[in-house]
Amino acid sequence: MQVKELWKDQNYSYLKLEHPEEVDNYIIRGVENEEGGFDFFKGLGIIGYPSTFKAWLRKFPRPIFLVASKKNEIVSWIFVEEWEEPGNDGFPVYVLRAIETLPGMRRKRIGFRLFLLLLKETAGYLITKPLTPDAMRFFKRLGFLEENEIIRPPIDLSHRSNYLVFPVHSRKEILETFSDYLV
Repeated sequence: MQVKELWKDQNYSYLKLEHPEEVDNYIIRGVENEEGGFDFFKGLGIIGYPSTFKAWLRKFPRPIFLVASKKNEIVSWIFVEEWEEPGNDGFPVYVLRAIETLPGMRRKRIGFRLFLLLLKETAGYLITKPLTPDAMRFFKRLGFLEENEIIRPPIDLSHRSNYLVFPVHSRKEILETFSDYLV
């Protein structure tokens, strides 16, 4: 089975993985096996990036799992699931569970490009719950808003604290300049 390539530049391929066995085609440096590897899971008690990625891809409904790779190594990834409830206006809602780039490759806009490609793969709202102050700053720079920053919040988050919402109008605006960012 062929992995779906969403975009490619001179350094990276941006891919959508849809089947657990596709994970086996890539090197994934994690804290359990290499210095300088992914470390998001370290504080969550999750061991093993490949096994976690495969478990996610076995879920139904299937999540959206995008990766950036350099040759056959995953250097960044983003994981999104459909929220159980639509927005108040009927638009679907997706929850961005995690995004991570290898520590030595951060600030090269790889994760940002994955986010842009994610916007093309989804419709409606994105929500996320930042776990660190750095994550909060990252998502706010992308255009996510706190519930109290929205006049009529499209999603009832009153029983879920600290979530941010990426509004539909922001999606439209950023996608209109999509090609400007993918160079």
